[in-house]
Amino acid sequence: MREGHARRATPGGRRRPPRGPAPRARMMCRMRRQTVTLKDVARAAQVSLSTASEALSGTGRMTETTRRAVLDAAAALDYRPNSVARGLRTGLVQAIGLHHLHAGDRFASHYFREFVTGALEGSQAADYDLTLLSSNPQVPRNRTPRVDGVIIADPIGDDLRAAELLASGLPVVAGEHLPPGLPACPVVAADHADALRRILDHALTQGIGHPAFIGPDANSGWGVLLRTTFLDWCRENGLPAVTRESRFGNADTAEHEAQVGKLLDAEPATDLLVMSSEPIALGALAALRERGRAPRADILLACCGDSPMLSVTTPGITAVDMHPRALGRACAELLIRMIENEVEPPAEPSLLPAGIHWRPSTSRAATRAHDPHPAA
Repeated sequence: MREGHARRATPGGRRRPPRGPAPRARMMCRMRRQTVTLKDVARAAQVSLSTASEALSGTGRMTETTRRAVLDAAAALDYRPNSVARGLRTGLVQAIGLHHLHAGDRFASHYFREFVTGALEGSQAADYDLTLLSSNPQVPRNRTPRVDGVIIADPIGDDLRAAELLASGLPVVAGEHLPPGLPACPVVAADHADALRRILDHALTQGIGHPAFIGPDANSGWGVLLRTTFLDWCRENGLPAVTRESRFGNADTAEHEAQVGKLLDAEPATDLLVMSSEPIALGALAALRERGRAPRADILLACCGDSPMLSVTTPGITAVDMHPRALGRACAELLIRMIENEVEPPAEPSLLPAGIHWRPSTSRAATRAHDPHPAA
């Protein structure tokens, strides 16, 4: 026998029990060699199963001593909660889904990559998995996804799967404003109206008198908001308003070049062009070059969404920073709190501040543009 485990005779001829760990410690040692259950934790802490469950989840009414005893027992046993068992008790799988109109294609977008990163941060902080859902917008799903709730990024009106998810009964949070026709759900979005108004107010100080806007049609709630804000601002300032529609997600620069060219030919007095996306902005630069018109000197340019490319064009183009990473994280955090019944679904959109990267395209002077109406 190994040292410390030899049995010694007692005066009455009986064997003494072997020296070693106390019974409770021995039990813990044995448990480490097999799967540890909640029942094991409750037994080690000498509490009921329900008390152990409440102590580990941070709920229930008990003394701090009792709660600490359960936490210490769980740590000593290296207890890992059984997600399957938890799901049977709560009905949750501890996973949220992320839906986008064309999720695979959108990974080329700096905005979408940052949004997904933020959603991952928010889900991981709550120990939830994040699942990217299949996203053919024209084909119905053959089953409800195995998730506890869904984030719909950039909801689009004719996206069949977005409509199905909104009608599924799952908790849903939209990462941008909903277009007309889609069922209502909580919304988290950047404050686009404030950012656009600051850009327009600044352009007015530069002497513009004929602004124009190109952005998504009514299929996009974001597009509806931008166009409405632009038209309201023009009316308030007594300026004529020219608008054109583009298809959400259209990345064809040549198509946008042709569209901007038609606008400039039809409205030659245009001296400010506000665009919703990078492809439109790049198309606009090409259309201006073809017509011999100089950005800044002849026409100011601004974009309602930023990308790394817009900082290296000539001139650099002023653009709205929607902080997509913060937006994705806020969507995940709100959705998980709704799933766990920590908050009621908010009726009004939750707006996050939007920044503006002021670049030479909105300043006729050679100096960097200054925002006369900074965000609070």
